[in-house]
Amino acid sequence: MQAIERITNNDSWVALVIVLAIVLLAMMKSLKPTKLYGYAIAFITPGFFHKRIEEGASFFSPFRLLLFAYSMLVISLFLFLTLLSDKYSQSFLAFLGVLIFTVLYFSARFLIDYVLANILGLSSIINYFLYIKSGYLYVLCLWLLPIIIFYQYTFSNKIFLISSFSILLIFRAFLILTNNKKLVISKLFYFILYFCILEIAPLLILYKTTT
Repeated sequence: MQAIERITNNDSWVALVIVLAIVLLAMMKSLKPTKLYGYAIAFITPGFFHKRIEEGASFFSPFRLLLFAYSMLVISLFLFLTLLSDKYSQSFLAFLGVLIFTVLYFSARFLIDYVLANILGLSSIINYFLYIKSGYLYVLCLWLLPIIIFYQYTFSNKIFLISSFSILLIFRAFLILTNNKKLVISKLFYFILYFCILEIAPLLILYKTTT
């Protein structure tokens, strides 16, 4: 009898993470299908977040918590595939480390934003800026998951993945600027400082510590 070589799939956990993200999407759809659809098309629907902030949506609602968990999974998977997959092969522990870092980072940012917007008594314009910034991050993650699936199972080109993410990130920044142009123009220096410290610096730190 001829021995048959056993084929093993070392990246099966990636499929499980993708399935978990899809399950979270299904849970959000069962809770608030209209709201999920609104987030999915918010990039091309002006006024969506203005209406949402007028409704006084809470971060600690079940839908927002599920959306936050979904976004952390997608961002962590993207960071792993672009920064760590070559160095650590298909290590689930490396992905888990990225996930913990991502959750801690965005949780800290949320707390900082909450303190700035509420305890310090900032105006409603600042509240709107902070809300729309996090809202467009969730929209970016909704668009990013299909790209990750396409990259993982069809077109495994890292340049394609990074380029797609960069386009979404630039589009997000453009929408944030256009929706808050009065605030950005009047406080341009502070806006650039804030963007460099809380948007760019963490990515550079993560890149330097993993390459």
